[in-house]
Amino acid sequence: MKMEPENFVPSQEVDLTNCDREAIHIPSSIQPHGILLVLQEPELKILQTSNNTQIFFNISPEELINQSLSILFSPVQIEILQLCIAQQEAEIFNPLRLSVDLPSESLGFDGILHRNNGVLILELEPPLSSCCEKNELSFYHLVKASTARIKKAENFCEATEFVVREIRRITGYDRVMIYRFEPDDSGVVIAEDKKAGLEPYLNLHYPASDVPKQARRLYYENWLRLIVDMNYQPAEIIPAHNPLTQAPLDLSFSLLRSISPIHKEYCQNMGVLASICISLVNEKQLWGMIVGHHYSPKYIDYRTRQYCEFIGQLMSVYLVKLQNEEAEKYRQKIQSIQKDLQKKLSENTQEIGKISEQNSQSLLDLVKATGAAVCLGQELTLIGQTPPREAVKNLLVWLVNANRKEIFFTNNLPKIYSPVKEFKESASGLLAISIVLNKTSYHILWFRPEVIHTVNWGGNPNKPVIVDSNGSARLSPRKSFELWKETVHEKSLPWQQVEIDAALEFRNTLMLAVLEFSHSALQEAAERAEVANLAKSQFLAKMSHELRTPLNAILGFTQIMIRENAVSSNQIKNLEIINRSGEHLLALINDVLEMSKIEAGKVTLNEHKFDLYWVIESIKEMLQLKASAKGLELIFERSPNLPRFVITDEGKLRQVLINLLENAIKFTYLGSVKLCIRLAEHQQVTVNTEQLTILFQVKDTGPGIANDELQTIFDPFVQTTTGRQSMQGTGLGLPISRQFVRLMGGDISVTSHPDQGSVFQFEIPVRLPEKTDVLELSTPKRVTSLEPNQSQYRILVVEDVEENCFLLVQLLESVGFEVRSAATGVEAIEIWQEWEPHLILMDMLMPVMDGYEATKQIKATLKGQATVIIALTAHAFSEERSTVLETGCDDFITKPLKEEILFEKMATYLGVKYIYIEENQFNPSELTTQSLNLTEDALNVMPIEWLQKLHWAVMAVDDILVLELINEIPEQYTDLAETLRNLVENFRLDIIAHVTQAVTGENQEFED
Repeated sequence: MKMEPENFVPSQEVDLTNCDREAIHIPSSIQPHGILLVLQEPELKILQTSNNTQIFFNISPEELINQSLSILFSPVQIEILQLCIAQQEAEIFNPLRLSVDLPSESLGFDGILHRNNGVLILELEPPLSSCCEKNELSFYHLVKASTARIKKAENFCEATEFVVREIRRITGYDRVMIYRFEPDDSGVVIAEDKKAGLEPYLNLHYPASDVPKQARRLYYENWLRLIVDMNYQPAEIIPAHNPLTQAPLDLSFSLLRSISPIHKEYCQNMGVLASICISLVNEKQLWGMIVGHHYSPKYIDYRTRQYCEFIGQLMSVYLVKLQNEEAEKYRQKIQSIQKDLQKKLSENTQEIGKISEQNSQSLLDLVKATGAAVCLGQELTLIGQTPPREAVKNLLVWLVNANRKEIFFTNNLPKIYSPVKEFKESASGLLAISIVLNKTSYHILWFRPEVIHTVNWGGNPNKPVIVDSNGSARLSPRKSFELWKETVHEKSLPWQQVEIDAALEFRNTLMLAVLEFSHSALQEAAERAEVANLAKSQFLAKMSHELRTPLNAILGFTQIMIRENAVSSNQIKNLEIINRSGEHLLALINDVLEMSKIEAGKVTLNEHKFDLYWVIESIKEMLQLKASAKGLELIFERSPNLPRFVITDEGKLRQVLINLLENAIKFTYLGSVKLCIRLAEHQQVTVNTEQLTILFQVKDTGPGIANDELQTIFDPFVQTTTGRQSMQGTGLGLPISRQFVRLMGGDISVTSHPDQGSVFQFEIPVRLPEKTDVLELSTPKRVTSLEPNQSQYRILVVEDVEENCFLLVQLLESVGFEVRSAATGVEAIEIWQEWEPHLILMDMLMPVMDGYEATKQIKATLKGQATVIIALTAHAFSEERSTVLETGCDDFITKPLKEEILFEKMATYLGVKYIYIEENQFNPSELTTQSLNLTEDALNVMPIEWLQKLHWAVMAVDDILVLELINEIPEQYTDLAETLRNLVENFRLDIIAHVTQAVTGENQEFED
């Protein structure tokens, strides 16, 4: 996630309220043990430099500004640099061996390149002899040995102990620890190796404020951080603002980046004078860090840091693997309990309560609870350790009124429902599932007791505040790190995700059992239909929400990135492809939901006017890479008299064409795939023409379809012999396509001949738009800013998903709105009361208090009636949208949201006026691809020793060593070298691994 300067405050202004917004990524200075040069491409003109060049080169910074880099390096070295920066990922060549010839001596440096915010940054560090450079393969041997040791570890604890010992042995730090983040962002030291006589930190906890949010974000983005001397004097960047961006230089990925004054004071209070930090990442989040401390200044060279970074990445992969294995074992145990309960409930659906009581231990073991309450309408059964019956009834009333979700869980119930404090010994934790059917509610509540435990902190976790002479308070890092104990009350053990999933599965079991819990056959049949539809609707709505939420971030950030001036035209084209592919995925989600409505006869045709040429060309651009990778020619032909603008269901037409074309590409191995589009026979376009019929044909040169399979190819879940052999697809694509084509007024047919290919074709009627509509279509506009001389509009964004909240705030602030954000309904109400926003963008599904309840409370007041609330919902069903409006929301926007829809609705309700910029029409470019095919015969030209080195380099995920080996390939095999480089650049080391394994006979499996 990129951090923008406007979201942060300078280090000298940091206080209690803005610590988490300290601009640590733009410190305007570096650590002085190296030199930083900011270069303009391609001429390599020096735009900025650190002010310590006089010390290293005896050249002042002012003499270097606006000079060519050739003032420092020889033509041969400049040529090498030019070759490196010609690659999109210049970092793969790091470190570069560079030297500066001075009158008295020649100085050698490790050069490290990276790009950020449209500029090229070159960092120079004096090299040291490294344990990783004693001979050519020593780094490779270290990697191989470490990989083997971690894989052979009997458990996670043994692996972590090895890692801290190994990092300390390699680096020579006085102390090396592994620090794990807890769910509340505090941390705990879980492994340690230290110099004798040092105070142990093992098992000590540290508060979340010790590592602020923006620091955690940088640790997630950047694998390694080195501080050589805490007492260094910073080398300032000259000039302070980059001449190209007119902004402070973003040093997020700089190895020399200067450190925060607060962090510097923190480390000095600990007595630490040098440190290294290696990130541990687990499934897209920062899991923890490997931290090294030294009590005197210490420099670690680049190669050694590379090895440390590799250990961090290897441990990250190991974390994911270990957690998946543990989760699978627990999941299997839960599935066994689940099946047993399902069987017993299905055998006697009239005695749900009695069966639950008879199998009480299984019901508790399902989620590791100590008590449970089963509520079936008016019947309440208590099992194990629970609050008294009356207290449980009151809790149920609160749960129904406060929670609209199918599942609710917390490990700190007394905090949000104070009456339960009296029974915290049995109910500090609650996990509940709910079903509401025919105004009757069914619930199962699981309870966990209070677990009073002591947390050992490394010093008092409450950061002390220092009051300056002027009376202002500022944050001061802790000065004491001695053992400080805290006793935690009113909390249970937290609910694990696998337990939450088990409760959700059991909810479906309970729902099916409730179906049979009826009074008559007629009621039973009616309820069965309702339960089945409800379960299906809830499942589809749940999947819709889960898929739309990340899509909202993907599509939203591509739109924001396109708006940035620093993005190149090629990057814009790539972003447009990502955006179109994401919109297609969104269309697929919507269409799967539509398929469920087809069966119920409730599907609708969503007709609107659109650019047919643009749709066709965008599909071609999307699929070109896939076709080229298989060596297929992708041909699109349209007749000259085909109308450009038409009215029909664009989404359904797009999915049908993509389904047919992807199938053709998937099952064609030689030749071509062709899409032909023309008017149906006897169709002519005249001035008065209102409707036409268009014929679409998809032709391929694949293996064809056998005659006996043509009769069933459009049946659901039926695949051809070729499809089954390829083990690709579900057999739903063609049935869905036929349903959509029929809905649009046509039908699909197929003709095929074995070994010659197949032709799928369909005709659909389309209407032609009015001329004014066509003009409107051809000139889309994008909002750039607010018109001047308007009121300052205050917008409150309420969203619990950090990425989506960050997206909305960034988008609205870029236009000129004043924006604040909240993560829960409770926080939203507090900000609304204090700040009085003009408009609230309200997410409806949030923890603690959701958007439904927050909207009700706001709209219940006179002031709230004047506040516009627009709901943000990922639900696709109309009944959910009706519920949103009934709650009090003025309108709603579905996720993923589109910026034009958002700004249009804001203009409607607030009367705000915008300044627009016209966007260019889509101009598809021809995509060129390079072959990613690698065969055993191609590799057999190289010696077996070289092939073994290549295989092990790939297994170690060392792309630098792989590229070095590729450079050894003789000139007569340039095609092989180019293919291997393409595989490395496209992150396909797995392909090289599989082929080298086959050639060399190595039996290791590549782990991504």
